[in-house]
Amino acid sequence: MILMLVLWCGVAGAADESPRGMAFDVYIRLEYGMTEGELVLRAGKPDQKAIDNHFEGLKSYYYFPTPANPFLTTVSLRSGRIINIERVRKSP
Repeated sequence: MILMLVLWCGVAGAADESPRGMAFDVYIRLEYGMTEGELVLRAGKPDQKAIDNHFEGLKSYYYFPTPANPFLTTVSLRSGRIINIERVRKSP
């Protein structure tokens, strides 16, 4: 019960934060094979983080669109290294 309350509070607190997004100059400096630490150092904390497959070490970091930067940027990692970078313009 306490664990569920702690998890719920964490989710509720995360919803209050506004998206940080990712600037274009940061996006173009990301490279395949870059480590997770380098990604966070350059781009900052992601707006959303998902573990896609725990056993294969697959994670996705999401940087949501902002008024200044209307792009959703998704960075996929395997075993702590970037394997895919995707940037899509938000629909009007």
